[in-house]
Amino acid sequence: MASLRVVALFLVLLGVAASAPASESTQPNIVFIVADDLGFNDISWHNSDILTPNLAQLAGEGVLLERSYVQPVCSPSRSAALTGLYPYHMGTQRSAYLPCQPTGLSVNFTLLPERLRSVGYSTHAVGKWHLGHCAPEYLPHNRGFDSFYGVWNGREDHFTHTLNGSLDLRSNDEPDWDQSGVYSTELFASRAERIISEHDKSKPLFLYLPFLAAHQPVQSPEELVELYPNIPNDLRRTFSGMVTAIDLAVGRVVESLKASGLYENCVIAFISDNGGNVTAAGNNWPLRGFKNTLWEGGTRTPAFVVSPLLQKTGYVSSEVIHVTDWAPTFLRLAGVDTSDLNVDGVDQWETLSTGSPSARDELVYNIDERDDGDFSAALRQGDMKLIWGYPGRYSDWYPVPDSNEDAVQDRSDAVNIDSEDEVDAVDVSASQHGDPQPVYLFNVTADPEERVDLAEQMPDVVKRMQDRVLELMEDLVPADYPKQIIDGYPTKGLWETGWCDAH
Repeated sequence: MASLRVVALFLVLLGVAASAPASESTQPNIVFIVADDLGFNDISWHNSDILTPNLAQLAGEGVLLERSYVQPVCSPSRSAALTGLYPYHMGTQRSAYLPCQPTGLSVNFTLLPERLRSVGYSTHAVGKWHLGHCAPEYLPHNRGFDSFYGVWNGREDHFTHTLNGSLDLRSNDEPDWDQSGVYSTELFASRAERIISEHDKSKPLFLYLPFLAAHQPVQSPEELVELYPNIPNDLRRTFSGMVTAIDLAVGRVVESLKASGLYENCVIAFISDNGGNVTAAGNNWPLRGFKNTLWEGGTRTPAFVVSPLLQKTGYVSSEVIHVTDWAPTFLRLAGVDTSDLNVDGVDQWETLSTGSPSARDELVYNIDERDDGDFSAALRQGDMKLIWGYPGRYSDWYPVPDSNEDAVQDRSDAVNIDSEDEVDAVDVSASQHGDPQPVYLFNVTADPEERVDLAEQMPDVVKRMQDRVLELMEDLVPADYPKQIIDGYPTKGLWETGWCDAH
């Protein structure tokens, strides 16, 4: 009988142990938020006309990153963020992927969620993918994410979730036909809240939240547009509503993290994927250029990091942080040995946490070389920035328009910068790098607006930086940017996968 009592007691204790909540993970939760086409002048701390109180509060409670750099355009930035590699090392440097291109981010590259999942993280992506969908192997839930909810392409209607009339909204493989009329930013915030509330706290959480806003089409809930009666330009007023929608969504996500008890051990980073698109009401004033250019207006965007784990908070950092740095920084926080990652990004946690100098003294904005030898490149070393070759089609300074007539999108030379036409014009020869061609040199610390070209005054600096570009080009992977094919076009009202081979 005594032995039976011992067995019974053991079973009771076993049941209690099984029903007791598991201990919470000590690895930090990581929330990586990416706005789309949010320009330098599209945020309240640079432009008081824009209403982003939640983002401003979070930036004030954390570290506002005044020199956060990304790639000039969408897919290259996303590939860099999720690998820690410069796009010219992956073949993703050319431009944003087009809907019917038979390619994607090569499966030969290990993504951040795969690495995090290998050390115990639950990994989820909500929002815009835009790293290829023609083969199942390219899809996010096959690249390290436990779940994906969002769009595969890059410029869907924010209310119908369609592109060219066909649905592009998925939960992993399954299309979601039931969300027409729900604004994309609100839809993605709701899914993020659900993931957070249902998260198993015994595992750390990685939530990748790339919003579709504020990318065109320029659409916003009307009640948010009405917050901007003081903005005279119609498109800019609607765009501002889109930005406020992002602000409200981020506020909801943070409140959900706090309500679920995840915030106290959480790191939240907020960036934009590239500069604002001035032809679609974005703005980068006073910086030069905009999206899809090598100027500061195309590559320097609003950003912050906020976390109870930061040692120093409530200040503005002028240290250089690049989009490739987020992956090794997050991996270091997760407990991964980053010494043998072999990536271009650097671990910036000490800079972010303590305010110490940036761990990088060089930044490659981009390098691209075409089959015919045409090329463009931009490099920063210390304070100096070299642009060698074609910097992009829009090279001016673009203030916020005072009226509909003043808007850049109304000019006859305005183009759709997501079209294939925009990735055409590099008109300098790289086959003979010694020949005269466009060269610009700026001290972007003293002259962040890139108004004073120092190339003629400082030929030695130009030569040194050109030599460095040529050295870097020895490792350049040719851009994988094929023409679109008819196989990718939807025929049943739904964007599909399975019409190309992954590589």
